[in-house]
Amino acid sequence: MTAFLNQYSFLILGALLLALTVYGLSRRGFRKPDWLLLLLMAGLIFAAWWVLHPSASQVRDASAVKAEIGVGTPVLLEFQSPYCLGCAAMKPAVDRLEEETQGKLIIIRLNIQDAVGRQLAAEYGSQYTPTFVFIDAQGIEQWRTVGSLEGERVLGSLEE
Repeated sequence: MTAFLNQYSFLILGALLLALTVYGLSRRGFRKPDWLLLLLMAGLIFAAWWVLHPSASQVRDASAVKAEIGVGTPVLLEFQSPYCLGCAAMKPAVDRLEEETQGKLIIIRLNIQDAVGRQLAAEYGSQYTPTFVFIDAQGIEQWRTVGSLEGERVLGSLEE
């Protein structure tokens, strides 16, 4: 149950908000401004999802990801879903980290709803989103964290 709520929580919360609004408005009878309100709410939920949803790296197969690991540059794997509220919350932090560590760290974002993401999530034992796995330059997993990512920890790991 928690994995379902984790991956689809943004859409579930949006649908629940819309359903509660429809219920509340239907109890007193719909008027023309009510339809505009519902349309605006649906548009805002879609716009928020479009802006905030995490996007996966362009990965065609698992071997392409594995080819990036252990070749002299540390790798941070992010197992995420475009419907995960926690993933959307972490997106700005991961984007900022990606800018700060350009050339020193490879960040690979894997959508667990794609075949490649599912395969690698199984191989790395990732069950929840977001999960971050830090792999050093030699290809050895150093640590992992679920739910949030501390930029200082990543930067500290790069200096070691």
